[in-house]
Amino acid sequence: MLSFLIDFFKGFIYFSAKGADIEGFLTYCAKNGTEIIKPVKKDLCLKGKVSLKNYKKLRKPARKFGIKLRIEKKHGFIFYLKNNRYKAGFAFGLLITVLFCIIMNSFIWEINVSGNSITPTENILKNAKEMGLITGTRSKKHFVQNIEWYILKENKNLSSVEINIQGSVANILVNEQREADEMVPDDDMPVNIVASKYGVIRKINVFDGQETVKIGDAVMKGDLLVSAVYEDSHKKLTLKHARANIIAEMDYSIEIELPFEKKTEIIAGKNKKIIELCIFDFNIVIGNDDGCENLPFIKNENQLRFFGTKLPIKLIITQFFDVKENSITLKRDEAKAEAFKKLEEKEKEELGDSEIISRKTEERIKEGKYIIKADYIILTDIAEEQPIESNIPWENTDDMS
Repeated sequence: MLSFLIDFFKGFIYFSAKGADIEGFLTYCAKNGTEIIKPVKKDLCLKGKVSLKNYKKLRKPARKFGIKLRIEKKHGFIFYLKNNRYKAGFAFGLLITVLFCIIMNSFIWEINVSGNSITPTENILKNAKEMGLITGTRSKKHFVQNIEWYILKENKNLSSVEINIQGSVANILVNEQREADEMVPDDDMPVNIVASKYGVIRKINVFDGQETVKIGDAVMKGDLLVSAVYEDSHKKLTLKHARANIIAEMDYSIEIELPFEKKTEIIAGKNKKIIELCIFDFNIVIGNDDGCENLPFIKNENQLRFFGTKLPIKLIITQFFDVKENSITLKRDEAKAEAFKKLEEKEKEELGDSEIISRKTEERIKEGKYIIKADYIILTDIAEEQPIESNIPWENTDDMS
């Protein structure tokens, strides 16, 4: 686009050249720096495009190699003005248009923020506004280092701020600090480890405390697994914050019921259209959303441009749609596939990091529903902390070296 505009203002000519020594003509032009754009040679005829300045340079090699030149078409601003030189109003309007584009491009009409995931974009834009960086201001007016420093000062979780102003667009790029995992000591009270579920113990890892179960023991929910009361080699009793991973084998089941008849909402047709024209902070709204509060809608927002230059004008079109309830009856294979998909989602949600040893499924159809029952044998951590109160001396392991 930019090269086309440059060529347009410089002016260029489409020409044809006929003669016996077209190759010699092209070689001479290339050696003397006369650029021919997109040359096409067919038999003894050559067609191409050159700038207005270079066309005059073609006359010498044309005479030398016996080539006959012919102008096919003239294109460019200078020729356009020449053809419309009697239309003063048109020429004046064209000049005003060009000046308008240049002037508009020297103002900021769009501000973008990127790189933030924790810090709200609204906060960064608010801080930029407090330092004068808003739409409608001149691009060269702003001292970006002051604005960067202010945004950084007002947002403690930012590590850096960089502002790049390109034409009518200001881009604010921020980097956020990575907070180190907060070290919260959990040894603030003595606790036992009890069973959160029933199961058969398969693996025991005790880090603090005294284990009270063995591998192969069956335990019920609430049974003591690791005691906070610890007896050392001198028969002295102390309390600890018990820590352990107790892996148990247990049964688990999930049941999925999926109706064959599925009710959905479909778009029945267009209902209302609202057109909003935003010029700076002034809005012109055509239409209203009365009665459309619960209807689905599509919103399209477009920044208007003039010959590539962004204008401070946004056109927002919101289209609301009527909906109606539709009933779909699934086939057996479709219901089965969807039921198993829901079963997999339920597995991830309920079993989490548990290890599945086996899974057995039973399928049946009852009362218009496709039912899947899955029975599992899983390995899972059943250790659960339970605070205790005791007169035995309390030992905080975080205080020990």
